[in-house]
Amino acid sequence: MNTREKEINPGVGCDVTACKYNTVDCRCSAEHIKVKNEKAITKGETYCGTFCPRGTC
Repeated sequence: MNTREKEINPGVGCDVTACKYNTVDCRCSAEHIKVKNEKAITKGETYCGTFCPRGTC
């Protein structure tokens, strides 16, 4: 595991507890995040392309 993955970006919250990058205090620890759906108009139309199920990535 890359040591950068353990660092927490305090500005990025995450409620997806099944993601390996989600920390115990609901923050994203991924080095980079990808927000997908280039045609989105509202935040509900976007999704996290960085999501990785715990234990599989």
